[in-house]
This record gives sequence, C-alpha cells and structure tokens, in this order.
Amino acid sequence: MCPEPETATLQADALASGSTTSSDLTERALKRAQERADLNAFVSLDLKTVLDQAKSSDARRSAGKALSPIDGIPIAIKDNYLTRDFPTTACSRALPRAASGVDATIVANLRAAGAIIFGKTNMHEWAFGATNTTSSIGPTRNPHDANHITGGSSGGSAAAVAAGIVSAALGSDTGGSVRIPSGACGVYGFKPTYGRASRHGVLPLSWSLDAPGPIARSLDDIALLLPFFLGSDPNDASTTHAKPFEDQPAPAAPRILNLVGKGLERSDEVELAVRKALDGAEASVEDAEIPAMRSFFAAWEAILHVEASSYHEKLLADEPAAFTSVTRAHLEAGRQITATEAMHAQKLRARFIELLLKDLGDWDALALPTLPVPAPRHGQDRQSFGGRDVTTQDSMTWFCWPGNLAGLPCVSLPVDTSTNGLPISMMLMGRPGKDESLLNIARQFDRGR
Repeated sequence: MCPEPETATLQADALASGSTTSSDLTERALKRAQERADLNAFVSLDLKTVLDQAKSSDARRSAGKALSPIDGIPIAIKDNYLTRDFPTTACSRALPRAASGVDATIVANLRAAGAIIFGKTNMHEWAFGATNTTSSIGPTRNPHDANHITGGSSGGSAAAVAAGIVSAALGSDTGGSVRIPSGACGVYGFKPTYGRASRHGVLPLSWSLDAPGPIARSLDDIALLLPFFLGSDPNDASTTHAKPFEDQPAPAAPRILNLVGKGLERSDEVELAVRKALDGAEASVEDAEIPAMRSFFAAWEAILHVEASSYHEKLLADEPAAFTSVTRAHLEAGRQITATEAMHAQKLRARFIELLLKDLGDWDALALPTLPVPAPRHGQDRQSFGGRDVTTQDSMTWFCWPGNLAGLPCVSLPVDTSTNGLPISMMLMGRPGKDESLLNIARQFDRGR
C-alpha cells in the first residue's frame, strides 16, 4: 500500500511556521526516491543539484525573504519539460537533449517562486501513449501494486506523487496524459483550458491538443500550483489573452451532466463508484448522451497523429530506428492521413465543441469516470467492459480525449477503491476559461476533503 505523506499545502504551512526546512523536505524526498526505486519513476535525479536548491531556499527563509508559499517544496518535472539543470529526453533515444541552461516557462515560474526542481520523471516515449510502458528506461510501476501500470504518458510524475516521494509534479496532457495516470495512481490531476497555460519549452506531441498541468495529492495542492501555470506568455501565442489565476466560486448548486451511452461504456465497478460520488454532493445531476462518440474520437486521433508526424518529420525520415517500433508505427500512421481527412477531422472538432457547449444546454460541469477500468496489469493487451473489448491503450484514453478535442479544463479526483485495492477516479470537465470554478465544483465531490 502507498503511504499517506504530506500534501504540498501542509508542506507550505510547515515551512512558513518554521517547523520544517526545505533541506529536511528534500532529504526525505531523496530517501523515499531511493526506497521506491523499484517504481522506475525517475529518469534523472542529481543529489547535489537538488540539495543546493534546498540550502538556498532555507537561507532565504532565514532572512525573511521567502519568494512564495511554495519556496522550498520539491516538485518533480516530466521529462518533456526543458530544464536548465537536468537533461530532457522525452524518454526516447531519438534526439535526447542535454541540460542547456533553458527552462520551460512553467518550470521557470516554479523556480522563480523558490520551488525545488527535484528531478525528471519517466514518461511514455514522446508522450505518444497512455500506458507508460514504452520508455527508454523501461516501464513505470504503480505504487498501489507494482504488477499494474501507472497509465501515461505522465506515469512517472503520478507514481512519484502517489508513492509519497514528492507532493506534486508536472505533467502534460494531449489525450489525458495528466488525468490518466492520476486516475490510475489515485492522486489529483488538472488539465487547464487550452491556451491558459504556456506550452513553451514543453516538447510537443500535438500542439493544438497539448496542455501542461499539475499532479498533486489534494485539490488544495492543485489550487496552490495553478497560479504558476495560468496566464499569458509572450513565448506562446496561444496564451495571448490568457487570464492569470483568480479564484472563481462554484455555483451554489452546480448543474452536472453525467455523460453516458454508446462510446462511453465502463465496468460495473467503476460505474457504481462514480454514481456514488455524484449522489454524495449538493448538485443537480442528470444523465446525458453524446451521439457518434467514436467518430469524434477518430477526429481527435487523426489530429494527434498528423501533428505528431509533422513535428517528427525530419528525424523520422533520417533516423527511423531511433524511435521504438511502437512510437514509429504511430508516426508512420500519421504520415498516411491525407489533407482531406485532416480537414474533415477539424470540421468534426468544430462540431464537437458546438455540441458540448451549445447542444447540451446549460451545465456547469460534465462528469465521467477518468478510466473505464482500474489500472490494468502489465502485459494485458486488451480490456473488456460494458460489452466493449478494446486495446489497453484505447481504454486508457476512453473518457479523457474529449477534454483535449474541445480544449476544456478538466480535473481527475479519486473517489473509491476497487475490490483488488486499486484507485477508481472521476473526472469533471468545465467550460472554457472556468478552470478555477471547476476546481471549486470538484471540492464538492472530493472524498479527501
């Protein structure tokens, strides 16, 4: 079983009160990382680099010059974020990048706030997969049961948080890659509205779908971290009109649409857990269906493959063997999609957004399970649920891709435990730009509150 370590919020309080130091937090995190090396959660972790940051933080606090509430808190970084003091490889042997002295914008924001950039976490190669089993350093293992996957592609980040190594970590989300491993590992994950969080310095998978997001041990932790994600960045044109974090209260009795029906099947155990969570809050909950879900899924998949293949075009042509066979197959598939097919996918995307934001009527959040089944076992290639039999990869993205296709803010939170001791999580999707309100709606359903 996983330990129940401190949240980032509790760590911030302890640092502020002087009951702990950054050096103490960091040394404990390093010890836990060593104890849980079996999880294979970290790609790179340098003792001196990390402890030097902690000593600097302690010196600032001693002088009464803490940079922010998170000054001194260790935060792990997914290996597709550029970091000035750690190499960035995207867990691929294709074009790894040495530490270059450059930080991704969000990493720079955290560093400027005094956070300890703790190390780089394992991920599915180039973020092109949802299981975290394809990686240059091998698969990540689930802290709840090492025989099960973490989900991906931010699996190392979720495992590090769930195992109590760090209280928070960075992920990126193109079809659920923050929410999937958060759901599988029983922690909290947040995907901001597309264009509210800078992607600058995050190696892309699909630039019109990608969104960076935090993974943490509580919703309070997510709220603590979101100010360092949200807001405009001159290095990312998509954020030109992005608003900074500003608390938005949830409606007194939010209207929740529980999405069900064809293409949204789930196991009986997951269905029961989500229904129980929805029934336990002061909210108006109604079931709703979305027609032709699989055609919209195909549109998301086409856009993802085309944009990923475009980004990797030169390296794929020059050194195809540098990619694993699995990733190479995905990239080659993207090259086969015609311009007409790609344009049709974009038309379907526009229709999907219209359907969610207009045709479904007035709603404050859309509810779904995060995953249709608890975390599968390593080596399980297929999953059966609700009369469906699909690949494990497709089962992991089963509910998460709509948030990326429509650019909506999304949050995953644990709501129950399966009969075999694995987490079951629920996802809420909000209206564009209503990230803070969504976070407060989620509090009404949070069993950990």
